[in-house]
Amino acid sequence: MSKYMTFESQSFANGDLLLEALSEIGFTTVTQGKNLPLDGWDKRTARTADIIIRRKDVRSHHLLADIGFQKTAAGYVAVIDDMDLDYRLGKDFVVRLQNQYHEAAARKMAKKLGGTLVKQRIGKTIKIRVKF
Repeated sequence: MSKYMTFESQSFANGDLLLEALSEIGFTTVTQGKNLPLDGWDKRTARTADIIIRRKDVRSHHLLADIGFQKTAAGYVAVIDDMDLDYRLGKDFVVRLQNQYHEAAARKMAKKLGGTLVKQRIGKTIKIRVKF
């Protein structure tokens, strides 16, 4: 049985940076609004979100449901069908999105300060610095 999962402990504070991170990982078509309905397998409990990646817009991933991001006091939290995480996106999807989000934030800071972004991989860790 499929159900939507909410990742409240992993929020994205800035909507523009979230959109940039989504674009970087290949989700360029998004729907934005307030409390838009998510389309998915779980019809028992209707879920809503403010930023939505419609499954019909990303046919390459063969998603079972829409991917949503609901605005809360902490920021935007992901609302994703558990079957999509297990079989389509990968269980590390939210972590990969967070990495892109932090990189987008660093790029914005580098541009603001007039520096350049330096990425360095140390084992499994990616270190991002702003160089002046």
